[in-house]
Amino acid sequence: MQASSREQAFMQYLRRRSEPADLAKLRRALGDPGQEVIPVVEGFLGRIQDEREDRWERTCYYLVAGLWALTVSSSELEQLRRQPEEEPETGQAEKKPVGAGYRRTLGHAIAQLYLARDQPKSLEQRFIALLDADEEQLPYRIRQMVQLLKSEEGIRIYWSELLRDLLAWNSERKPVQQKWARAFYRTLAKEAEGEEE
Repeated sequence: MQASSREQAFMQYLRRRSEPADLAKLRRALGDPGQEVIPVVEGFLGRIQDEREDRWERTCYYLVAGLWALTVSSSELEQLRRQPEEEPETGQAEKKPVGAGYRRTLGHAIAQLYLARDQPKSLEQRFIALLDADEEQLPYRIRQMVQLLKSEEGIRIYWSELLRDLLAWNSERKPVQQKWARAFYRTLAKEAEGEEE
């Protein structure tokens, strides 16, 4: 399975295979992602991981599954199975303007929340702390942010994009953190431009 499509395949797998009991287990596992064995996640990881197991990869899959479970109620599961999958990646659908991909990042979603809540300084500080998070801090900080996003209706999280980003979180040059920061501040700048017109 190609790496770039793995993330989408995982989210499709979760939507189709998760049962209400799985959601509860995934939420509980958020305290220490990847330490508990949850069949719905292991069923997918068994397909993509060979003998060598990547601890960070495993942590990321469990983390995203748990975060997704935080935002889904048991009663929504059947409806989710019937809905079309996430919209295509930038470049897979009709030609989109350059930079349209930033709208799929968590940085853009957080900017939408920031604007919806009249730009509280504390939210921007939390976002900066999230960008600064190491492997140990990341699960806690991102869980807090997803809970805040969940509380604001109409803000979408692109789960496969989030998983792809988290898998690259530890890259030396911090491209994910830079991408999220650009998305956040670009969204704010575009909103400010719209107000001036």
